[in-house]
Amino acid sequence: MMNESKFGYQIKQQLDQALDLGPAALNRLKAAREQALARQRLTEPAFALAWADGVVGRLSGNPASAGIALAGAALILALVGIQYWQRSPTVEEIEEIDAALLTSDLPINAYLDKSFDTWLKRSQH
Repeated sequence: MMNESKFGYQIKQQLDQALDLGPAALNRLKAAREQALARQRLTEPAFALAWADGVVGRLSGNPASAGIALAGAALILALVGIQYWQRSPTVEEIEEIDAALLTSDLPINAYLDKSFDTWLKRSQH
């Protein structure tokens, strides 16, 4: 079985044989590759949503409106977050439910019974 590096080397050899370039062209290609690799190492990682500003700016045709659109999107996201936060049960509500379960005359196993859930649904109608 051939390992990956040996296989890659054999492919390189086959491609090099089919390539008919002079030493000057090969040197220029090597220098361009080294420059590209050096530039790639120097670039800093960008913020993950940095592309959004360019996309919105291109779609609207005005780069200044991109900031307004992003601010609007942030506002909508904040409003959705507040809505979710307000809908989640608070500790007091959970304590109230627990206290009602523990102080009721009905045993806890009755709440776990699936037929009890069906009976509750029928009795509500």
